[in-house]
Amino acid sequence: MISLFSIYSGGILTLLMAVFHTLFVKLFKWKAEYDIISDVNRRIFHTIHLALLLLFFLIGALTLIFARELSECKGIALGLNVIFVLFWIWRTVWQVYYFKGKTMHYVLIFLFTLISISYLIPIILSF
Repeated sequence: MISLFSIYSGGILTLLMAVFHTLFVKLFKWKAEYDIISDVNRRIFHTIHLALLLLFFLIGALTLIFARELSECKGIALGLNVIFVLFWIWRTVWQVYYFKGKTMHYVLIFLFTLISISYLIPIILSF
């Protein structure tokens, strides 16, 4: 039961991160920034962001649809959970060392850590 709740939490938090990413254009005033950089860099920047946005939505949806399987942490479900944990741990470390400062920095560290733990709990409980 704890593993299932944990997986659902990870899926919901991942979807919330996807929704948060949809706000980046306005939040960080990207339209003005796009005027400053070259056309090719703008396209690369935009493509990477859209790919990440799509990936977050797909991972969040996959997590919620296959929550029971992921919570049992067997076979490919174990592999997916490990990948999700490693990604969110990497993102937490990157946030700590690469971004500094404002309140959002600390909120994101907390959220990334929480998502990591959400996918890690079923792994730990499966052993």
